[in-house]
Amino acid sequence: MGPHSYDAGVSPTGLVWATQVPDRSVRVDLNAGTASLHAENICVFDTFTVANSLTNSRPMGNFVKGIINSLRLEWSGVTRRVTGFADTMDKFRGDFVENSARIEVTVTTPLSTGHGFRFVSDHAATSVSHFAQIGEERNGTFF
Repeated sequence: MGPHSYDAGVSPTGLVWATQVPDRSVRVDLNAGTASLHAENICVFDTFTVANSLTNSRPMGNFVKGIINSLRLEWSGVTRRVTGFADTMDKFRGDFVENSARIEVTVTTPLSTGHGFRFVSDHAATSVSHFAQIGEERNGTFF
């Protein structure tokens, strides 16, 4: 089986790779430098490559339907804080916490909509994090 790139697609407004999850799926404590995202059964597209993901318009293109069966992503361990960052040219500002992240995920492209591929990551405890960041930002008209 070849490569896979799972994402929620491009919205009619042009928002890329984003999907709504229940509020209870996300927890953030910037003061502690921690955050978590735990979600299940998220409908996505298996676009096979990032290039397909960015260039294909739905419902045409090279993709099949997939499911993120479970996703567990956790950030912790503050290594640096950046407060009051501002980029006036791009109208972007925020407060950020650099830390580490761990991820555990199971994703399926069901046989009924594709080719029956299933990916199961190693346990989150085996994750290697080279860079992770959480934060609060303001941009555009909110700048």
